[in-house]
Amino acid sequence: MAVGRLRVALFDLGGTLMVEEESSEELSAEIARGLGLGTAPSYSRVYRGYGMRHASICEASLEAVAYYYHARSNGGRVDPGKARRVYEELVRALAKSLKLLPGARDALREVSGLVDRVVVVSNASSQEAVEEALRDNGLSNYVDAVVTSRLVGVRKPDPRIFLYALSLVNASPSEAVHIGDRGYEDVWGAKRLGIRAIHIARDEPPSVLADAVADSIKDVPTVLREIMST
Repeated sequence: MAVGRLRVALFDLGGTLMVEEESSEELSAEIARGLGLGTAPSYSRVYRGYGMRHASICEASLEAVAYYYHARSNGGRVDPGKARRVYEELVRALAKSLKLLPGARDALREVSGLVDRVVVVSNASSQEAVEEALRDNGLSNYVDAVVTSRLVGVRKPDPRIFLYALSLVNASPSEAVHIGDRGYEDVWGAKRLGIRAIHIARDEPPSVLADAVADSIKDVPTVLREIMST
């Protein structure tokens, strides 16, 4: 496959630009307080039990988890209006729990000046929560599109999520680079399509499939310049 000029940078979110800092128990307490539920089931148990934390092919929605959470908190009775309030509380709590990694804003701004388009591609159960977190942390100005597994119904490394992201910005795989911290979801997922990949090896050994490896998000602009110069 011919290698084209790099026009598009795809960024993973969790572990790459941001990390989830608040514990699931703190989220449970915050949601319960916001909804006046009193004693609510552990959000972490509901979340994992519903299958949301597993690397399944299709992404269950945060709306589905909110509906289930409300039912478990209300003796098996469901009020759609209240279930929607649970969802809105979950979106706010999850967006609030996502914190910028050091240097992420500067790195994203610098990369946005090197390429034509920047797209966030994230395995996430809520499009709204990701968009809110990007806005709240001052990243939206450097991002042209956001694609989550909730939006398209499949998770990385499924090629369809990458292809959808590229179609939004009218780019081919050979014109793109994907930056992420997971060797399987991010590096292998991108490389199987011919998308170049930068592995931020924070918690994993460097991927042998990656075109380049960065120690942190701070190093990505320099690494990207090196790729673009070859």
